[in-house]
Amino acid sequence: MKSALLTIEEAARYLNVSKTSLRRWTNEGRLACIRVGPRAERRFRLADIQALVVDPEPTARAIPREDASDPKAVLEPAAAQGTPRHVSTHYSDRDELWRMFRPYVVDHLGRGAPLLYIHEPGAEDDVRSRLIGEHLDPDELQQNGLLKLLTPDAAYLRTKAFSAPRMIDFMESAILDRRALGFDRMLISGEMTWYLTGADGVQGMIPYEMALNDLLRRYPYVTIVCHYDVNRLPSAITLGAICSHPHVHLPDRILPGYFRF
Repeated sequence: MKSALLTIEEAARYLNVSKTSLRRWTNEGRLACIRVGPRAERRFRLADIQALVVDPEPTARAIPREDASDPKAVLEPAAAQGTPRHVSTHYSDRDELWRMFRPYVVDHLGRGAPLLYIHEPGAEDDVRSRLIGEHLDPDELQQNGLLKLLTPDAAYLRTKAFSAPRMIDFMESAILDRRALGFDRMLISGEMTWYLTGADGVQGMIPYEMALNDLLRRYPYVTIVCHYDVNRLPSAITLGAICSHPHVHLPDRILPGYFRF
């Protein structure tokens, strides 16, 4: 790539996408290009190409893809390369939260994999109604061991304070309990607004998130999705989430976080 402008072949090879995708992105205005010659062939500035890449390290690029909003399509290939299935979602309201979280829930429960969901106080009715809207019976799921709904007081803040090692033990116990019943695959999820309680130890939330990556490397078929309310949580916590999760789920796509092993 010695030229200041890249051909469409060079740009596609750099991003590891098809030329068809690049043509569509330029038509949609997502990617700038320059037209040259009598055939108005596309040429690309390297800076514009790099603007589509979140991580500047060439071995850890965030590649725009057709399936960039499909959790299964993103997480499965990454997991095959040893990346934990650990995701932070970043939402503005509960409708947006559900739009992002729904594919994880439908995929896991559709496979008969259990869901442990730690929701904020007062949100249980909302969670149950979302499941009912997907033609899933929360009571039946609970009876069959496929659904467990908890508030932070029963998980993160069981002793009215937060302890990362204790919560890691809690998560591992939940995984082992389900494995004892024959479930290898499992979805665990938590709404992280419990940080706002100001309880003792909440400052350890981000180190806890980082420790979850080590836990998930021992249980590669378990997915943990952590929900961050961008309107209520401090920006430093949102940044911490991006830096501690291998995957970051935004309203329109899933991107690699900045956590590296």
